[in-house]
Amino acid sequence: MDARPGRLDADLMMGARPPVELLLRSAIRRLARKRPETFERLGRFRDAAFVLAPDELPIAFRVTPSGQQTQVAVVRSTDFRPCAARISGRLSDLLSLFDGSLDADAAFFSRRVRIEGETEAVVALHNTLEAAEFTLADLLGLPAPLRNWSNLVARRLLHGPRPRAADARG
Repeated sequence: MDARPGRLDADLMMGARPPVELLLRSAIRRLARKRPETFERLGRFRDAAFVLAPDELPIAFRVTPSGQQTQVAVVRSTDFRPCAARISGRLSDLLSLFDGSLDADAAFFSRRVRIEGETEAVVALHNTLEAAEFTLADLLGLPAPLRNWSNLVARRLLHGPRPRAADARG
C-alpha cells in the first residue's frame, strides 16, 4: 500500500498555506535584516526560484531568496513550473541541509537528496548556507535563552537520540 499522502492531504495542506507562507517569508526576511551579506552571496541566483520538495509531503516550497523581498509559496508537489533548481529528499534531510547538520555532498552522492535544474544555482545556495551557519533557531527567530534548547530539540527530532556508548562500539 502506498503510504504517501493523497489528494485529500494535499487539498488540506494547500488550504493551510497562507499562514505557513507568511511565517516562512517573515522568518527568512528577518534573517535578511540581521545578515544581509548572507543573501548577497547568492549572486545572480538571489532572485531565482528554488523549489524544496519533501518526499513525504504532497506539497513543496517555492522560495525566491531575495533578501527582504523574499517570497515563499506553498505549491503542490506536482507543480513543475520553471525554477532554477528543485531539491528533493526527506523533510528531515532538507532541514538538516539548512542547518548544516547533514553533509550536502554526501547526501547528494548517496541520493538522499536529489537535484534538478541548474547545478550552479544549487552550489550557490549550498555555499551560502554553509557560510551562514544558520540553525533552525535562527529560522524561527527565537531569543537567545531558547536557542540552544531549541537546536538540541531540533537535532533530536531530525536525527534521533545519540547512540549509547555501548551501541557505538558495536
